[in-house]
Amino acid sequence: MKMLGESLLWLLAISPRPSVQITPLQALQSFPQLSTFQSYIDASPNFTSLLSNANNFTLLAPTNDAFATFTSQNGNLLNSTLLEATLQYSLLNGSFPTLSFTNASQFAATNLNNATYSNVTGGQRIELVLGSDGAPQVLTGNRSISTSTTTDIISAGGIIHIVNEVLTVPVSLVLEVTAAGLEYFISILNLGGYLNTANNYVNEVLDVTDITYFLPNSAAALANATQLFASTSSAQQQAFFEYHIVPGVVAYSSLLTNGSQFKTATGANITVTVQGGDTYINGAKVLSSDYIVANGVAHVIDNLLNVNDTSPPPLPTSSSSSPTPTPTSNPSESPTANTSTSTTAAQASGSKSSLGTGAKAGIGVGAAVGGLLILAALAWCLLRIKKNREDNEEPWGGQNMDEEPRMSKYYVQRGTVQRQQDLGLGLESSGMHGFQHDKVAKGNSHGSSSAPSRPSVPPRSPSRLGSGNEFF
Repeated sequence: MKMLGESLLWLLAISPRPSVQITPLQALQSFPQLSTFQSYIDASPNFTSLLSNANNFTLLAPTNDAFATFTSQNGNLLNSTLLEATLQYSLLNGSFPTLSFTNASQFAATNLNNATYSNVTGGQRIELVLGSDGAPQVLTGNRSISTSTTTDIISAGGIIHIVNEVLTVPVSLVLEVTAAGLEYFISILNLGGYLNTANNYVNEVLDVTDITYFLPNSAAALANATQLFASTSSAQQQAFFEYHIVPGVVAYSSLLTNGSQFKTATGANITVTVQGGDTYINGAKVLSSDYIVANGVAHVIDNLLNVNDTSPPPLPTSSSSSPTPTPTSNPSESPTANTSTSTTAAQASGSKSSLGTGAKAGIGVGAAVGGLLILAALAWCLLRIKKNREDNEEPWGGQNMDEEPRMSKYYVQRGTVQRQQDLGLGLESSGMHGFQHDKVAKGNSHGSSSAPSRPSVPPRSPSRLGSGNEFF
């Protein structure tokens, strides 16, 4: 039993498991607004098989409203041939999620390979770009724009984007010129006799694979063509036509880079110049680019291409390419041509002299600081000397401040106030030595008992006086 259980587990492990991936057809069924598109797919066994086996694809699915609008404007145009081409044109080779869209145009190959609509190598192309609002856009024939309404629907093998317009399948150049309303170019074709069926070189070009057309469409171009065709031969007119044709390459705008050259049907080259955000073919400006046609691409230009004049566009003028100079701080400068040289010389010499002045200024500042320091030192010395002199002068009438002041000290001896003149010289009388003694003696000499005798002051010996113990 144990071995049987292990065998069953092994069989379950190696047995194929049902796929959990959602096929493109199943993904479409999840969106009711795509029911019309799904019905067209179901009506085309070839496209159903193509979509079921597709890998690494992007499917652009128009809504029911988009098909309703297309039918109301074009009637029953979606016949079996055009319907099949439309379905193939909606299936791109390669996965293009929303984040792969950029401001720079990408030209993705599709599964449209019917030669009536796709006479180009590698399948007809479609333009993918971000719009001005940042939303992904799809540009098809006649530069019709389809905007994605729902993006990045994942299915097995690729991505589905829901768009709001039916894709316009590219047509031949003749039909595209009419649809785009290039009236000036049509008049030029008429003036040059290019609509004449006898000019086989025109029809031959329309049947050639991989062609780039440059179509002059402006009043100036028509005026120049009128003057040119008035004096040219049939051979010259053919050369003029062929100089606007580049065979063997489909040069979308992404290939029109600055300095690139392309060989025209005449064998002569044209040169691309990108200047100021505009693209020029020789000296003619590109007005509108990337009209996808059955056998290539067409660009509309503003003037004729002249094989005898291949000069590039004129450079921008100095007034437009450089900013207006602003006034400088030097009042002697003048905008006239006569003073431009002297002004330049003055500025050059001024630059040199300013360096010398800076150096001199630095030296002067250093010298001034040094002088101030010296003066300060001298002033300090003078003040010090003056102070010392004042300190050495004898105040109080010439008496030295270090000496004992002449304020005499007094004491009493035997009833008499005595003044000590000089401690080192002994005692001298102050002139008051008999003052108290005489008064006492006078009172006693009268013998008056009514006058009380004043007590005498006990004698004090000068030797008993200590420092700071003066009596008076």
